[in-house]
Amino acid sequence: MSPQDALTVLNFMDQAPVHQPVVLRQQETLIRYAQPGSPAADLIKRDAEMLLALTPHGLPGPELLELDLSGRRLRHAFSLQRLPHPQAVPSGEGEAEAVWRQVRDYLRQLHSLPVLASGVVVPSPDPLRLLEQLNQDRAITDQDANWLEDWIRSVQQAAGPAPVATLHGAVRPANILLSPDRQTFLGLLDWSRASGGEAARDYVYLPFQVSADMTAGDEPLTAQVLLAFITQLLLDLREAAQGRLALAAATSRLLALFRYNARGKT
Repeated sequence: MSPQDALTVLNFMDQAPVHQPVVLRQQETLIRYAQPGSPAADLIKRDAEMLLALTPHGLPGPELLELDLSGRRLRHAFSLQRLPHPQAVPSGEGEAEAVWRQVRDYLRQLHSLPVLASGVVVPSPDPLRLLEQLNQDRAITDQDANWLEDWIRSVQQAAGPAPVATLHGAVRPANILLSPDRQTFLGLLDWSRASGGEAARDYVYLPFQVSADMTAGDEPLTAQVLLAFITQLLLDLREAAQGRLALAAATSRLLALFRYNARGKT
């Protein structure tokens, strides 16, 4: 489907979302659309801003062809993008080691850039404050809170200060684009959560073992990623304790840490 044909189809869509954009894809053509003026339209705008800001830096990924947030040309706010390959596929958790090395190299290049497109620098949550809150809410016992506090402080010391970098914000397998033979990394989708922050936060939605392998040899970054992973685990536990998130997300992170340490690593 050509980009113009895709826009013609979009014009016949009656409903547009308010909170999250709808994504339509046909081969290399990708459209994001939402109700004009909505939070979802803001996400479309941020994604498009980042695609434009990344272009001069030579990072692979989608090409922005058109952006219209007004709803005047069509009835919806939309962005029109071209993917690097018509048969590009999202990654899974079990990709070849060579693919994860390409993702690692990409992230290192991304994180070496200053904060792009007037991105807001978002501070990382304080894991000790999260731990204290969970203990006060009786989601974690006093005994567990004590040893977790000691562990977190130890990891913080190993991590040291982390410089501010440009973050994608949602580096998960579904947003990692690969060639049809799954051998070549083609870029990242969905830059709507991009911001400035600590680079380690871009690793927390990848399988923990993959993140650990990707940062091996860089001791401060390895510790920073572990700290980010622990922090996200505490956030998941807080959301689960407050009934806003299924316990499965936190359980999955706990099991990932258990499997990693069961292999004789810390």
